[in-house]
Amino acid sequence: MYSRLFYLFLFVLAPWFQDLFSQGNITYDTTIVYTDGRVMRVRIEGTDTIVVAAMPEVVIKAPPVFADDEEYRQYMRYKRYAMDVLQYAIEGIRLYREYQRETQDMKKGQAKKYAKNIQKDAREDFTDPLKNLSRTQGKILVKMIENHLDMPMYDVLRDVRGGFTATKWQTVGRLYGYDLKEGYIPGKDRILDMILNDFELDIE
Repeated sequence: MYSRLFYLFLFVLAPWFQDLFSQGNITYDTTIVYTDGRVMRVRIEGTDTIVVAAMPEVVIKAPPVFADDEEYRQYMRYKRYAMDVLQYAIEGIRLYREYQRETQDMKKGQAKKYAKNIQKDAREDFTDPLKNLSRTQGKILVKMIENHLDMPMYDVLRDVRGGFTATKWQTVGRLYGYDLKEGYIPGKDRILDMILNDFELDIE
């Protein structure tokens, strides 16, 4: 029954609709859903069908130049580590941006409660993977976040968790060679600069 109606529309009614729209030169947007699950947004202008799609930003960069084989090996090692922590950097940045948006009009107590809820959800998803990161992986993760937010990790922690917690983690970080107040300093680590340049993040 349904197949007969479909073919009736396809061969009899569809040409009538096409003539109707073409006569008035009507333009409208619609969505086509394919049987395999693909979804395509299109614009109908008279008898023309135009695919409407947002093209992602494409960044074209020159390949990095290395001083020697050791520098190249370090670059490849950093790049592998960056791939390992990329998802955590993206999620950390996203959560902080969400925290900023949602708490900008909240009182301090409400913002603190909201932060605890975010931390609880994040802890369930990321505690185990993050515990297994090496020092270098942890460094790259922190610098990815600092570079994108343009602020030291210490300031992020102080904003979300308060000054006491930020100071505590600054003390712990010192034991492992981190200075959370320092932030990302371009030029301090040439290979790290290359990696962060390779992994530009576009997160709102």
